Amino acid sequence: MPRRNALIASIEPELWAQFHDHFKPMEFEGGRDLHRPGDEINLVQFPTTALIALGVETVAGESVKVALLGHEGAVGAFEACGSRQISYRATVQFGGLVWQSPAQSYRALYEASASLRSAVHRHMESLLAEARQHAACNALHGVENRLARTLLDACDKSDSLKLPITQQALSELLGVQRTTIAAAMASLQRDGSIRTDRGRGVEVLDYKALEAVTCSCRDSLAFARHDIESRRAETCAS
Repeated sequence: MPRRNALIASIEPELWAQFHDHFKPMEFEGGRDLHRPGDEINLVQFPTTALIALGVETVAGESVKVALLGHEGAVGAFEACGSRQISYRATVQFGGLVWQSPAQSYRALYEASASLRSAVHRHMESLLAEARQHAACNALHGVENRLARTLLDACDKSDSLKLPITQQALSELLGVQRTTIAAAMASLQRDGSIRTDRGRGVEVLDYKALEAVTCSCRDSLAFARHDIESRRAETCAS
């Protein structure tokens, strides 16, 4: 399996050669739970083609998906070197390929690799920026705009225009009723941006047209990520 995960790709070649055997290529089916709140981190997962949904649960048993994670990051990469405990639910949203490492081996690699530490820190900063932006987006922008952004984000993080995602999953990600999602998807489908199939999910037919519908949060996040990369590069150079 190629090193398509951004965090793994950051590892120095000599260290990857040393630790490669501790990373096992796995193929996970959609719907599988990787971690639940309160779990101890025993394994760290680095998606390549799979897409992982991160969810928050309340003490009353309510839950909502708050983020999608793909080949740009990893599940448990930060917690494994800190509290060693997961505070969210991680579920495979789209089935696909994942590198999986025992947490103990990952911690040893993290200590040895300055490049990996830097990449993990950038990833966490990006996740925090994304969470803040999405909170603002939920308050300020319409459902159709937010749906377009979510679909484009999913395409980018999975490197695919075919998204095996249900209306129910989208309603959880956007925090609205399923009927509201159905209406917004019908509008995008009439415009020719997407095609929906009850058994297969959503296919993006016109990426540029969908970009024209999405809200400004997509550009704001792109700017934030660029700023994070620039500041990190300046820090490393000084």
